[in-house]
Amino acid sequence: MKQTLLSATLDNGIVLLGEELPDLESVAVAFHVPAGGIHDGPGRCGLASLTSEMMLRGAGDRDSRQLVEDLALAGINWSNAVSTTHATYFGAMVARRLPEALPIYADILRRPALPEDQFESGQQVVLQGLAGTDDDPSHRTLLALKKLVFPSPWGLPSEGLISDVEKLTPAAVAEFARRHVRPDGMIVAAAGRLDWPDFVKQMQNLFADWQPGAAEAVHNGPRGGRSEHVTHDSQQTHIAIAWSVPPYRSDESYEATAALSVLGGGTSSRFFTEVRERRGLCYSVSAGYHTQRDFASAICYAGTSSDRAQQTLDVMLEEIERLPNSITDDELGRVKARAKSGLVMQQESSSARAGGIARQWYHLGHVRSLADELERLDRLSVESVRTWLEAHPPTDLSIVSLGRNPLEVPRELSA
Repeated sequence: MKQTLLSATLDNGIVLLGEELPDLESVAVAFHVPAGGIHDGPGRCGLASLTSEMMLRGAGDRDSRQLVEDLALAGINWSNAVSTTHATYFGAMVARRLPEALPIYADILRRPALPEDQFESGQQVVLQGLAGTDDDPSHRTLLALKKLVFPSPWGLPSEGLISDVEKLTPAAVAEFARRHVRPDGMIVAAAGRLDWPDFVKQMQNLFADWQPGAAEAVHNGPRGGRSEHVTHDSQQTHIAIAWSVPPYRSDESYEATAALSVLGGGTSSRFFTEVRERRGLCYSVSAGYHTQRDFASAICYAGTSSDRAQQTLDVMLEEIERLPNSITDDELGRVKARAKSGLVMQQESSSARAGGIARQWYHLGHVRSLADELERLDRLSVESVRTWLEAHPPTDLSIVSLGRNPLEVPRELSA
């Protein structure tokens, strides 16, 4: 499959990325701004999310209604999201409409109105979203786990905390936008039917005179303990387990993600077949990979009934313990086949590729080609995964449970 990857950097630090997919009729563009939740500040968890919400309530000479109408008239399927590190403003459209879309996004990023008369309604949108996730016990369990595993502020929820969002002010939003919505550290990725020279020229015209600011250091605080129980009056119990693994920028992340896929990645995984299907201990179980640029964690989850929770935890720990010396060729073959299919199918989506190349640049400082990714998967072998696991077995586990009664955890994890 022919693949064309392109990049350029404006003088103010904005990185432009492109992937030409000429067989598509669409194009997608993603603006990744270094204005994520790690910059919220003490007692202001959710400031990045509220700022992102307010950024879309009018920009340039458009009020909130006109901005939404202009996005719709250009046929843009738009969205925004806030992660730990970035706020992302995304748009997908028919390729010929991209020149109309870029000036709109330039206004959103450079000239947001941040209308004070809409602050309360924007705040309520964020609070309602938080209330919804607060009602989700699996989400609460994983949030509690992140607070144990990652140092502050990395372990705080990027979407915010209700108690903090309720205290935020329009002035705090305006100051956050001024300090953190800036060109240096910003990544703009476009993928699909793309005229790269025209895209670069238009981006220069729209953004080149935007002056960079000073990047602010993130000061890490302490992480949590090794285990925690969250009391929740329910017939269900939710369990989450984590340990450290190499971040995505490490070559060893391939072995780590392969091992985790064998453990809990889908219906052919060990967790699914042993914990759910054979023993019938839970209704949901999985293992996955969560990475920041400098550190990463394996994260396992199970949802079960209270009377089977202890056995569910015990069997999950047994499966984690026996993983290093037991991976088979068939298991790894299924993992590699699924990963390759995902990579190839991603090439058929301009949206997926725009997001994917931006994430790779942030983590790696470059974009890997599809051929390189497939070749790296081909190099994976049972021996390489086992060798890595033997040198880096799952240790220093952190465990969180949410339900009526705490679970018994191994003594070495109870501190």
